[in-house]
Amino acid sequence: MLTEKQIRALKPTEKEYEISDGRSAKGEGVLMLRVRPNGAKEFFFRRRVNGKKPKVKLGNWPTMGLAEARDLCRVKKEVIVAPGTLQNLMDAYVGKLREQGATSVEDVAWSFKHYVTEPFPDLADRPVVLIGPAEIRNIIAKMIGAGITTYCNRVRSRLHAAFQMGLEQEFNPRSYQQSATKFGLVSNPVASVPVQSDWENPGERALTQKELATLWQMLPEHLSLVTSELIKFLVASGGQRPEQLLAVPRKQYYDDHVLIRNKKTKDGRPVIHAVPYNELMLDCLHTMNEVSEASPFPFEGKAEGKSLHANSLSRAVTKLYGRHADKFEGPFTLRDIRRTCKTLMGVAGLDKELRDRIQGHAFSDVSSKHYDRYDYFKEKLAGLSKWENWLRENVITVKLDC
Repeated sequence: MLTEKQIRALKPTEKEYEISDGRSAKGEGVLMLRVRPNGAKEFFFRRRVNGKKPKVKLGNWPTMGLAEARDLCRVKKEVIVAPGTLQNLMDAYVGKLREQGATSVEDVAWSFKHYVTEPFPDLADRPVVLIGPAEIRNIIAKMIGAGITTYCNRVRSRLHAAFQMGLEQEFNPRSYQQSATKFGLVSNPVASVPVQSDWENPGERALTQKELATLWQMLPEHLSLVTSELIKFLVASGGQRPEQLLAVPRKQYYDDHVLIRNKKTKDGRPVIHAVPYNELMLDCLHTMNEVSEASPFPFEGKAEGKSLHANSLSRAVTKLYGRHADKFEGPFTLRDIRRTCKTLMGVAGLDKELRDRIQGHAFSDVSSKHYDRYDYFKEKLAGLSKWENWLRENVITVKLDC
C-alpha cells in the first residue's frame, strides 16, 4: 500500500505512469495514483465495468491527502455500478422529449452530440453513476474556453434535466420496473456546478431603423441564401423565435399561415401559435421552394433533410456584425432581432397587445387564460400587413449613405 512518504518521493518521467494502492476484492475497484511528466500527482478510482476500466478522478496530491483519497475511494466502492452510460442517459432524455413533442428536441440532441459525445467520447461511454461534478464542470469549462457564453448554461440545464430524469426513473417503482437500462443514480452531479448567472441578464439592444435597413440590404450579398431568407422571414413575421420556427416542418406551412408550436405551459399543454403571412413572408417561402420543394423543412441546413440549426444562424449574425462593425452603432446578436421587431412594430403603429400576439407571448390574466378562445387571426394579419408596408417604406427601399 502507498504511503505519503512514497508519494512524495515519486519522480516524474518522460511518460506518465500509475501506481496502485494495493489490491481489493474483485469488482470493488482500486485507488490509483497517476504521476504526470510535469510532476503533477493525481488520485483516481478505477473499477472494471463491462470489460472496460473507467477512471474517476478524485483529486490532486498534496491538496488531497492519501487518507482523504482512501475515504473517497471507499465511498465509490459502495456505489453499485449499473450498466447505463452517460450516452444512454442522454439518449433516453432526448427520447422522452421526442415523445412529448417538445420543440427543443433537435436542439437538445445536437447540443449533447456537439458538446458532450464528440469532445468527450470516453466520458459518454462511462457508466453514468461514476460521473461526478468534476466531469460536468469539464464539459462546461471546455465550452467557456471556446468562447461560448449563454449556451453553456443551456447545456448545463439539459444535463441537469437528463440526470433528474434518471433519478426519477431509479426511485419510481413503476418506471424502474419498466426500464430496461438501469442507471443506479443516487444524486444529480450537475447540481454542484453553478449557473453562469452573469450571462443570463436580459438584453437591451435593439437595432435602429437605419441599422435594420443596413442589415436587410446587406443580406443577399454577405450571407448564404438560406440564412438571408430566414432572417428576412423572421423580420417580416414580426420577430418569431428562431428555434421554434426552425422546428416547424414544411407540412405546417399552410397556404395563408404557419403553425408554430410554442413551449409547453406549466400545466403541460402545448400552445399552438398561428402566424399569418404577409407578402414579404410569402416571397421568402417562394425563394426557398425554388431551392427545394422536397425538403421536409423550408429552411434546410447543410445536412440534407434537416432544418438549419439556430446556432448556425446565431453565429452567422454575429460574424456578419464582426465583418461590418463600422456600419452599426454597436454589437448585436440574433436574439436582438426579435427585440428590434417588437420595438419598431411600435414605431409602425402597432399597439403592444397586438405586438405580443404576433410574437406569440402568453397572456396570464384570468380572462385570457381560462375563457378567451378567440384566435385573433384577422388582427394579426392586419398587423403584419401594416408592418410589411412600414418595412418596405422605411427599411427595404430606403437609400443608405455609403
